Amino acid sequence: MNEDSTLLNGLFLFFGLVLFAASLLNWKYFFGLRKAQILVNAIGLNATRVIYALLGLLFAAVGANQLFGLGIAL
Repeated sequence: MNEDSTLLNGLFLFFGLVLFAASLLNWKYFFGLRKAQILVNAIGLNATRVIYALLGLLFAAVGANQLFGLGIAL
């Protein structure tokens, strides 16, 4: 694995964990951002938090799978 893919997979893992933490802890700053507000206004805060939690888990799983060779078929 080269340095570029390692950095990219590390970023996937990091930002996936940030997304998951933001949704789990209901960060007011995060859900107050303009782009998140579009989704909040369309489907509600709780549904938006679920979507962001699932996206965060997906990104973290992809990053961890590639970084650590977990062998998970995603």
